[in-house]
Amino acid sequence: MNEDNIIVKEYKEAFRKYSKDGIIDLDNRLKCKFSFQIHRLEYVISELEGIVPPNRQSQYFVTLIKKGSGQKSIGNFNFLIKKNTLLCIPKRVMHSSQYWSLDCSGYILSFNLDFFLQKAFPRQLIISKKIFKTSVKPYLFLSTSQMEKLEVIFEYVIGERESGYNTNDEMVAVKILELLVQCDRFYTEVQEEGKEVIFHDILEQFNLLLEKNFSTHRSVKFYADALHIHPNYLNHLSNKHSGHSAKEAINLHILTEAKFLLASSSLTIKEIAYKLGFEYPEYFNVFFRKSLNTSPARYRNTLV
Repeated sequence: MNEDNIIVKEYKEAFRKYSKDGIIDLDNRLKCKFSFQIHRLEYVISELEGIVPPNRQSQYFVTLIKKGSGQKSIGNFNFLIKKNTLLCIPKRVMHSSQYWSLDCSGYILSFNLDFFLQKAFPRQLIISKKIFKTSVKPYLFLSTSQMEKLEVIFEYVIGERESGYNTNDEMVAVKILELLVQCDRFYTEVQEEGKEVIFHDILEQFNLLLEKNFSTHRSVKFYADALHIHPNYLNHLSNKHSGHSAKEAINLHILTEAKFLLASSSLTIKEIAYKLGFEYPEYFNVFFRKSLNTSPARYRNTLV
């Protein structure tokens, strides 16, 4: 069994063993550490029997679905999987999948910055790509010609990976950069054609502020003031781009972190409430029950 197949087996075991985590933190649950991997989609989905439970990891993912059907969740985005779908997932963003059939094909590529830093590639070449901005819609439906352009690059990377040449990692790094540039172009083309807004700097800043301040500030006004805009405008931008108001985005972020802590930490519910910034544990209970129609304690019990 080659190294890549071993990694898939480890994912399968981690998903099986820690499915009760709610959101599986693969940084802590995977035994094997790696900086790069690429697989054919059909092999991975077959091994996982069509189910990828909610998880997060310090890896960037680029998936090209040539054929497939199902549903996907990435962060606050929920959408259907269909043929010629490009997925770009930033590091540490929660995602999950349910394939309705194992009859699928495509590619899954993931990497972290270490893979490029080891080859003396400036990290800015990766993190500057709009496809990995947290405010960018993480999926794009491609034309046949766009899909074929990316398919050529994926096949080259797979071939280089299997070649055994001593310099293959350098070639792989170059081709991944080419892939990211091409993906960025596709996103830019969609925006320039006026079909949809792919990236908005204000929403990117909002997401960064939210990540840092969600446990201490929950009002839309706080974030709007920090961005020097009116709260109504921030709500408008958030609704237009993600289908959620800014207030809903704040609450969803808190809820995601709450579910994660309830599943993967030994903190008491009272400690979790304080950690998330609730003045009293009772307020946390009300918030959680309103969001999921159950209490934090009952939610945690269902994971045991």
